[in-house]
This record gives sequence, C-alpha cells and structure tokens, in this order.
Amino acid sequence: MDSSSKIHYKGWEIVPLAVPTTDGKWSASCDIERATVEGLEVFEGSTMQFVRDDEEGAIAAACEEAVRQIDNIIANPLVRLA
Repeated sequence: MDSSSKIHYKGWEIVPLAVPTTDGKWSASCDIERATVEGLEVFEGSTMQFVRDDEEGAIAAACEEAVRQIDNIIANPLVRLA
C-alpha cells in the first residue's frame, strides 16, 4: 500500500498520507471521507501522526486508527470525531 491509495471500508474511504521525516523515518496520518446526498463529507486529519521506521508501517498504523474512527462513527452517528 502507498500513500496515494484509498482504502474502502464500510462505505467510507480512508485516505492515507505518508511523508519522510528528517531523521530517516516515516510519518503518516489519514483523512476519512464518504459520499452523502449533500456531497463529499471529509474528516481531515482524522488520525494523529504515526511515526515508524518505514512507510508501510506508518501507513498501517494510521489506517488502523482510521478504521477505529469509522467504527466509532457507525456505532454512534451522533458523535463526531473529537
């Protein structure tokens, strides 16, 4: 997986972004979005930054958090991301 891929999960899209850090590691986070009747609903910066030794590890950690965020929204739609 790379940072240009979108991951489909339960009607949502997880959009990862990974960038190299100055110390040779990788930092990644995810936005989540979904199409609604009113247009595209985007939660930017849905996850915190995850720093790992490689790009894949950073993206995997951020995407795992994005999945938890989506599951929380589905479980309680009245609560939005904090």
